[in-house]
Amino acid sequence: GRARAAAAAAAAGGGEGGGGIPCLANISLATSAGRGGGRAADGSDGADPIRRRRSGHGQSTGGADGESGPGARGGVRFVGAGASGGGEDEEDEAVEASSRPILISSIDFDGSTPELEQLARRVVTMKPNFSYTIEDITADVSRIFNTGFFNKVMPETVDTRDGVSLTFKLQANEVIRGYVIDGANELPVSEITETFRPQCGKVLSSIALVTALGSLCDWYKDNNMPADIYGVDVRDGVVMMNTNEPRIGTVEIRFLDQAGETTKGHTRPEYIHRHLKSIKTGKAMHGRMVDDITDLLATAGFDDVNLSFNHRRVDSGGAVDTIVNVTERPSTSFSGGGGISAKGLQDGGLSALIANADYNRRNLFGKSQTLNARVEISPSSNLGTKPEVDIRLAHLDPWVGDAHRTSRRTFLDSDSSSLESIHARAESVGDDDADLGAADDGPRSVFVRRIISGVEYRRPLAACWTGTLAATWQRASTHDDLKRPCPQDAYGSPLTFSGLGHDTMANALMRFVYNRDGRNEAQLVVSAEQALPLRPDMLSFNRLNVRAQRSVHVAGARLTVAAKGGNIVGDLPPYEAFPIGGANSVRGYAEGGVGTGRKFIVGSAELSVPLVPDVLNGCVFFDIGSDLKSGVSVLGDPGGTRGKPGQGYGYGLGVSAMTPIGPLRLEYAFSDKGVGRMHCGMARNF
Repeated sequence: GRARAAAAAAAAGGGEGGGGIPCLANISLATSAGRGGGRAADGSDGADPIRRRRSGHGQSTGGADGESGPGARGGVRFVGAGASGGGEDEEDEAVEASSRPILISSIDFDGSTPELEQLARRVVTMKPNFSYTIEDITADVSRIFNTGFFNKVMPETVDTRDGVSLTFKLQANEVIRGYVIDGANELPVSEITETFRPQCGKVLSSIALVTALGSLCDWYKDNNMPADIYGVDVRDGVVMMNTNEPRIGTVEIRFLDQAGETTKGHTRPEYIHRHLKSIKTGKAMHGRMVDDITDLLATAGFDDVNLSFNHRRVDSGGAVDTIVNVTERPSTSFSGGGGISAKGLQDGGLSALIANADYNRRNLFGKSQTLNARVEISPSSNLGTKPEVDIRLAHLDPWVGDAHRTSRRTFLDSDSSSLESIHARAESVGDDDADLGAADDGPRSVFVRRIISGVEYRRPLAACWTGTLAATWQRASTHDDLKRPCPQDAYGSPLTFSGLGHDTMANALMRFVYNRDGRNEAQLVVSAEQALPLRPDMLSFNRLNVRAQRSVHVAGARLTVAAKGGNIVGDLPPYEAFPIGGANSVRGYAEGGVGTGRKFIVGSAELSVPLVPDVLNGCVFFDIGSDLKSGVSVLGDPGGTRGKPGQGYGYGLGVSAMTPIGPLRLEYAFSDKGVGRMHCGMARNF
């Protein structure tokens, strides 16, 4: 009853003719398929290309499970010693023999190296001196193939006195000498080298190769590139493959109205194309295209920008024509209104009321530039005087056209602000020392009116960093609440450095800003300003300001730590000194209540916890500040004259609520003197 037979494997490469790894030529890995994914050209699952190759090229005529022809996989056919010709009887006998147990007396492996023989030995499940069927032998042939290191596996049997001796003839894959990737223009050489280096000089592992191809596909996926890798083949130890990186064909600018219909645009196309660094003819389709659209929306000020694509025929190279759909905002707008100003609330009286008229012109000259004009009128607290008229005029070019994305702003501002934080009369502490010697006929309140014009250039420097360079001209004059020129305050101290009715200065400013958004926010602002004495009557001073802030989220709460400081060297008019104290400085004190200095430093720590998520927050805080004993160096010593301490701290608690007009804060703080004070305002501008 023992079958005398010779086993022929239905393996990858099939019989004697299989060579190389042509199975991989049908792999097409798309970036969306994932690692080791893809499908063969015949539509079958691409998870096991080696097995698919065997089934496609096998030369066995009878499978273990009754399959026949080239579709058989891993079949082993036993041919009797006296077999002759074919026929139904022979086929029936072969089917019966495939399920008949055979005693395997020994199992050997014949491979090119001991290491490969040991690899095959580890995956084979059959043991000597046990009976197995042809299906069992076929299963072990598949296990050897599935290691990925073998091109051909042929089981041979020899009939012995003790049973059937089984030998697996192993033919290993080629040793890899190099890789050739055609069409990978965007894929970095370093990525290719790092991916395939571990396999060079070793026997090809199809599993490792598929994993490596999946790694390249992951790179394309991470960079949002819809690329394909296909046509993988091995010839003389060289792995060759092709990539398809879709390229952009023509680029068209299309203007749409609010209804989505094509319309005539006002923006010059060249001012749109200069933003599209990644959306150019011949460039590969890439995730950076989204960055171009985001930049165009932020810089050019359009209402909406999106992309649509038109794929060309295959015979034209497969380029993708790109259409940039642009919806512009209305170019001109007028507005007017009125309300209550925060500045006026500090001054009191009717000066809190304001009326304004605005004119805005967007996309000026079709160059994405902006022109803004604003006139603001506020009545004086004394009805017998003329109302205050402030004018603001600004022209903004978001990109002057250089390679560094520099913006330019040209402006003219006129603005009046109260000097209560510096020159207010001291609070009365008793009848004997009321007003600390202030003149009864002195001005009750003083103001500084500034007329400023200048030009400002700003550009990104590095990740999260921006730089600003500005040149300004300023004329500052002081007056009282009746709009009369006021060279001195109520204590007889001068309000201007020149001693005249006004000061003039030409300033050059340089500012560097680091701003990191996200969960742990961080900000650093360093600015240096130099007043240039272009004429003998002009001021000369240097001012340095530094501000740093860091927020950390811990267990649902947010801890914010901030500090700022400054120093002025040279001519210092009192209105340019640093006031310390108030809602944006040391809470628990009035505005400027701590002191007025040539130097200053302020620190703040605040712990905020959500009371109603995204709506209401509660906080506790601690602030401290000092003029570093520089108050006496300010002209007239406004801080010391009014009995300000020069240093102090405050602490308290508060709530902030998100409203349609922004965050609203309500805080109650105690100073180190034990005096409580309520602070109310919008977002804190530390």
